[in-house]
Amino acid sequence: MQKEEKVVVVLLSMALGSLAAASWALGGFDADLDEIPVLVVAEGTVSSVQTTTGSHLILRLQSSAMPIFVSREDGAEEVAARVAKGDRVRARGEIAEYEGRREISVKDAADVEVLRW
Repeated sequence: MQKEEKVVVVLLSMALGSLAAASWALGGFDADLDEIPVLVVAEGTVSSVQTTTGSHLILRLQSSAMPIFVSREDGAEEVAARVAKGDRVRARGEIAEYEGRREISVKDAADVEVLRW
């Protein structure tokens, strides 16, 4: 082995040793992956716009199996005024679960954008 290769091996060994020591000293990392928010963007043509009894909004896109949920507190009324069936939209939100089903939960009315052709 050449001198540079030996230096690389020594540095890698030191880095691995440091990681092992930190892992031992700090303990295990028990993250619940279900609690880490997953941000997504859905884009497509609106196939239905539904207002629920709680004044929340549910949008369904032709291109997505997951509905898009906008709560009353997060601007459902504003989104409902801007979006109609047949519009092309882009929605940004987190994947959430409601009654055992996944949905895209929008946190702000500005995260639902009507796209112009």
